[in-house]
Amino acid sequence: MIGMISVHLQPVTFITGNYSNLLIHGGEPWSQLISIWQRWDAFFYEQIALHGYRPWDGTAAFYPLYPLLSRAASIVLAGHIVIAELAVSSAAFGVAMWLLYRLALLDVPPTAALLTVLLVTFFPTGFFLLAPYTESLFLLLTVAAFWFARIDRPWLAGLAAFGAGLTRLQGAILVLPLAFITFRRAEGRGRRPGLDLLAAVLPSLGLILFTAYLHAVVGVHTSSLGVQSMWGYRIVPPWQALGASAHYILHPTDPTQPPIEILNLVCLLGASVLGLLALWRLPLSYALYVWPSLLLLYTREMGYTPLMSVSRFTVVLFPCFIVLAALLARRPTLALSWLAVGILLQATLFEAWVHFVFVA
Repeated sequence: MIGMISVHLQPVTFITGNYSNLLIHGGEPWSQLISIWQRWDAFFYEQIALHGYRPWDGTAAFYPLYPLLSRAASIVLAGHIVIAELAVSSAAFGVAMWLLYRLALLDVPPTAALLTVLLVTFFPTGFFLLAPYTESLFLLLTVAAFWFARIDRPWLAGLAAFGAGLTRLQGAILVLPLAFITFRRAEGRGRRPGLDLLAAVLPSLGLILFTAYLHAVVGVHTSSLGVQSMWGYRIVPPWQALGASAHYILHPTDPTQPPIEILNLVCLLGASVLGLLALWRLPLSYALYVWPSLLLLYTREMGYTPLMSVSRFTVVLFPCFIVLAALLARRPTLALSWLAVGILLQATLFEAWVHFVFVA
């Protein structure tokens, strides 16, 4: 509704760029309803779903499971890739929220578990969980990996994590918490991990297979990080990334971006504080997922803004939201205020995103 109203009040100025020719044009309501979701990375996923990978066009920076599922879903949707992508994202979001609630119940009361779901849903960049992006699918597979590991289903946990490794680079991090859970369980039973340890390394297999495919079939002869160089990606010390972000906020090159960069910086620092609290309030396996994920964000600097997309990447760090929910559940007024601010920020960011402002 926000997107449709926004494009009618202020016509969208179409940008030209990678695969912007895929943007659906037409004045009828159904085409506008779909096309407002075709922004930025969504074009790359649509291109991959339609035509696969090419070595020179930047598609190699995007992992294959989401466009593959979208292509499969399009078979029953008359070949319409964008509708299929939205269907995949929406279905993944719904299942992820249901499973996140059940997972949170293992560590916090029902009120805090429900609040966890609301905090993720109404996070300022939460609309990406419904967009043609990988956020909802990655969140679902990550939560599923922890859920199955916690209920002693190591191979199902490994398969879910394998899917996460085929969805985003960060999926490979799941090797650490799954291996930790496997060792702790074996230790508690007084035996060795055995074959269950093989399930814990499946996330890295997703990364290895995709990298091998890019090298052997597509012809991309660089690392997973190297293919992101077209967005100005480079590895830097954490203090340099933080310093560059602060400098950009004070001296921006794009007048529309300082508020977004402030949000990126706040999300990174806020997730770090919650990650520290998770060390005391949640099982250690959660910290083994959160902190390597944060380390990747602390040691990267991008070309558009230094902390580009951090506010989007933190929305999948669900242990941080469980901790935050546990803190806010005892303070209903503060919790409601937090959610209200999140909803307003999300509506504002989505309205800007619809008009091709890069928000994450």
